[in-house]
Amino acid sequence: MSDRLAPMRANMRAFYRLLGERSPGGEVVECQGMVAAIVPSCPGRSIVNAVVYERPEELAAEREELARRYRRAGVRAWTVWVPEADRASAELLARTGHRLDGSPRAMTLELAGMQLAGAGEVEWARTRDAHALAAINEAAYGLPAGEFTAAMSAFSDDPTLLYLARVDGRPAACLAALDDDGDCGIYLVATIPSARGRGLASALLQQALAEACERGCATSSLQATAAGFPVYQRCGYRDLCAIEMWEHRQA
Repeated sequence: MSDRLAPMRANMRAFYRLLGERSPGGEVVECQGMVAAIVPSCPGRSIVNAVVYERPEELAAEREELARRYRRAGVRAWTVWVPEADRASAELLARTGHRLDGSPRAMTLELAGMQLAGAGEVEWARTRDAHALAAINEAAYGLPAGEFTAAMSAFSDDPTLLYLARVDGRPAACLAALDDDGDCGIYLVATIPSARGRGLASALLQQALAEACERGCATSSLQATAAGFPVYQRCGYRDLCAIEMWEHRQA
């Protein structure tokens, strides 16, 4: 696969490794360049039960064992992140009961020379309140209250950095940042519906990136939804390709 995706994929492996290691009852399956997070505390959401691989042959060799491990843990939905150029893996997954659930854009940013404004006038704070991030993401994506709470506890301590914006003193937007080998990965970006259009997520991103520069990070990476794509593009992120989510959901 393209080397230009390597820092992002490595960061994603670090993210899912934390999820598997630190969420209640979670586990990590790791084989050479492949990491799978098994998160039974959130069994119906494939965004947390996910596989990031480096070489297609690793995925092909381990796919059936992964399916068995997810079943045994009671996980009903899990996904594999597939770069759009890897059609062989996409075809393998389609043949084994997965379906294309989404195609976020893989985006990266060179931090050298960036002029970052920070959060400006937005009321923000660094936090350890992973429950607040879970609640904001649930509200933003129309999910039942409490669905992400247990899983997000994996990010309540170092090395993950959590950012929270407030409106009238109430949590309204959030994101998480995770450094891996000089790349700052951005995750869990969300704004509650009533606070959209105020630039809260953009302000938090500017702040997180400014602090990443201070820590010596050289790049940043993320996976952008259609709604988030223009926000990240305005911040200077470069669109590399689609990174598809091939979900297997129990009937």
